[in-house]
Amino acid sequence: MMLFKKAAKDEAKEAALEEAEQSDFTEYRRMKREEEAQAGITKIECDCLSPYMDKTQLKDTCKNANALSLGAVVVFPAYVKPCVGFLGSDPQTALIAAISYPHGLDTTEVKMNAIKRAIKDGVDEVEVCAPMRMISDGNVAYFKRECKKIKKAAGRIPARLVIDCEVLRGAELNKICSIAVEAGITCLRLNGADGDVLAAVRKSLRDKCTLKADGVESFSSFARFVVLGADYMGSKNALALAKAVTTEVHQ
Repeated sequence: MMLFKKAAKDEAKEAALEEAEQSDFTEYRRMKREEEAQAGITKIECDCLSPYMDKTQLKDTCKNANALSLGAVVVFPAYVKPCVGFLGSDPQTALIAAISYPHGLDTTEVKMNAIKRAIKDGVDEVEVCAPMRMISDGNVAYFKRECKKIKKAAGRIPARLVIDCEVLRGAELNKICSIAVEAGITCLRLNGADGDVLAAVRKSLRDKCTLKADGVESFSSFARFVVLGADYMGSKNALALAKAVTTEVHQ
């Protein structure tokens, strides 16, 4: 009888241990899913570049981006100062100024002044549109000089460059990207690039800088660009996309 009682106790202990282990494992998986979701959300950047977006909308966007710990909010230079206030004294989201958006045809001096003003107003990074007309006309020397001046004007803050992949393809695109990186550009935003183009640029640059895809509006496109090596993703629908990432990871 004592033997049976001991065996029953041992079985109960084993069952309790298994239950505790299962509970710990379930909690571990939950924490890992939350980490994955947050890592994904920090890749998403909200493009607030509609000329019709007012300060009330910007304030709401900054507030929600902070609550979700979104990667960044991208705004016109004129909105940097108010958005610094909207994000508060302990921002969970970076603030990026879009310089010479969308075509990059301001003079280099105008771009440099805009960069310096955005930095003075409190921006974390600048995202400068490349002079695509100059590049497509073959004036690569102009582009190279501008990249160096952009880097100089940005100083210690990260300087990104926006390149229109509808204008450049293949070896020409890879060459322009390499010139930008050699000049000190830390991130390239490849507007209009599909997954194949982004992957080709990634391979060409050998991870010498980070890459940003744009127009990512669905979870499926988000997941695909993550697999293909995008470090950041711009989206006009970033808040909804961040919530979709959280929902998908928790399923």
